[in-house]
Formats: sequence, C-alpha cells, structure tokens
Amino acid sequence: MGFAVDDTMEMPSGYVSGEIPRHAQWNWAQPYRRLADVIRKGHAAAAVAQTHRAIWADTVAGVPEGGSALLIGHGGAIELALVACLPDASHDTWGTPFAHCDGVRLGFTDGHFVGVEFHRAPKSPLQPN
Repeated sequence: MGFAVDDTMEMPSGYVSGEIPRHAQWNWAQPYRRLADVIRKGHAAAAVAQTHRAIWADTVAGVPEGGSALLIGHGGAIELALVACLPDASHDTWGTPFAHCDGVRLGFTDGHFVGVEFHRAPKSPLQPN
C-alpha cells in the first residue's frame, strides 16, 4: 500500500464464543444492527468492542491536526469496532460486512468518533456473491 508502519498491536478477535460465531455476520440481514444488539447486552463481546474502540481512539487522538491514521484489521473485528465507535448511528443503513479491500473513513473530533463514510472496493469476478 505504500504506507510506513508506525506500530502494531494484538487485538482480540471479534468472534466471541456464544455471542458472535465465526463469519456469522455474513448470514445476518443487518449485521451492524445485530452487533449493536450484542454489544448492548454487555457481555464478553461488549468488552472486546470497547477494547477495539479504545485502541482506535488512542491511535487517532495521537494524530496531528489535519492528519489521518490508517488502521488495518481483519474480518469480524472491524465491524464490531465500528459499532462501538458509533453506538448511536443508524446501523441498519450500513449495508454488508467488510469484504477484501473495503474500508471506512471515520471523523474524530474532541475525543469522539463522528460520522462514517464507507468505501467499498469493486467486486472481483472471483468473489462469491
């Protein structure tokens, strides 16, 4: 991608036994809304979501004014983190879970995430529907 790596860290999986089965988000009609419901229950998945949100917030809080940060994650974790970053958003309008090379741009103001803009990669003919 051409970006220098400033830091790496271990992050817990977004798949939480008994709450979010592996790849379950692909079978859910409204995956982000469903994740918000899981987080609201306050069990282990909520703790994982808040860990991700804290890592994202700490990362972007250290970026100089007018700058940006690129965080790269893996399936199951990005969706959970997004819902934790914007818990009151209209999750039912966010569409499908992340596919390869999809991304999202979040606004961050005064220590809070504000706004979300999804960037979906063109579908490859090799990708399943």
